[in-house]
Amino acid sequence: MAYASPIKKLDDKEDPSYIRQRTPNPKLPWCPTCKRHTDYHLKVIGRDPKTGGDKTAAFYTCEECGGDTWKPTYPLAINIVSLLLFGLMLLGMCPWALMEMDNDPEKLLLLPITAYIGYALYKNSKKNNAHWRTFRAWAKSENSL
Repeated sequence: MAYASPIKKLDDKEDPSYIRQRTPNPKLPWCPTCKRHTDYHLKVIGRDPKTGGDKTAAFYTCEECGGDTWKPTYPLAINIVSLLLFGLMLLGMCPWALMEMDNDPEKLLLLPITAYIGYALYKNSKKNNAHWRTFRAWAKSENSL
């Protein structure tokens, strides 16, 4: 009489975990390193001195490789919001700061602040675009179900 092993194989195609990991779902966090939906957690990065609770990272951390894992977000909305915020700062506040410069020279700090915010928005948008493209390529590949 043969007994079935209680330990499931990682490649068991009827295992719900196998199916969940390989079925493209933009509502679940996806790991670009492992190229599938993996188990994840929010990494504790410190203690909050006011509440005594844990402070967690902004991104999920993959349980398998330890890399950043997040939900694939269609980049159009993020790109539009980034452009609007940067445009408001560049076209709205910077000219005002230059016109009012003679009253208060500290307003010139708005120029490097705007440049820094623009750079941060650009990097975030670029990272999200790359993540989205990688997810879409994986979703269309033979590795997904």
